[in-house]
Amino acid sequence: MNVGLLDALIRLALGWLMIHWGIAFKVQLKKGPKLIMSILGTILLLTAVTRYCFIYTLLNISTL
Repeated sequence: MNVGLLDALIRLALGWLMIHWGIAFKVQLKKGPKLIMSILGTILLLTAVTRYCFIYTLLNISTL
């Protein structure tokens, strides 16, 4: 666990927005950017829920 509460809340909000904009609002983008936004949003949601970020581990960062 290396993601603090505020960091997790920001990731949760951004992840939800990215998925929502990419899928629900049918943003006027081509299929590629929609898919990328959805994948990045899902990654943000997963790192918020698990409170673990692999990149933080590689860079030896902790926001706890």
